[in-house]
Amino acid sequence: MKQISEAFSRRLKDTGVTRIQWIALYYISKYQPISQRELSNLMSVQDSSAARLLERMERDGLTIRTQSEKDKRVTLVSLTEKGLGLFKNLLPYGDDFNNDLIKDIEESELIIFEKVLSKMIDNISKDQK
Repeated sequence: MKQISEAFSRRLKDTGVTRIQWIALYYISKYQPISQRELSNLMSVQDSSAARLLERMERDGLTIRTQSEKDKRVTLVSLTEKGLGLFKNLLPYGDDFNNDLIKDIEESELIIFEKVLSKMIDNISKDQK
């Protein structure tokens, strides 16, 4: 997995966006508004790491954080127009990388891989409870 992460980071190198920023942009665009806690869970990072990342992204005009109307303790994150535009420009990097990653792998093999990976994650999740 580390090699996959590093390969994607290399693909993004010339964009000025890190792999972690790309992942945040992806999840925010998919689920916005998303709570800061949900985002950190989806990204599998500590809440404090997500907070620092979001501070930088907000400073760069990519995201905006607002307080939830339902629960004032919850901070919601959305993309700004600039952030959405950036993500739309970067989406092909993810699509191309994914296509290269699964090249020459049969659909049936991918289905088996996803099932096995899901079971592995379930096993680890049970250990953490």
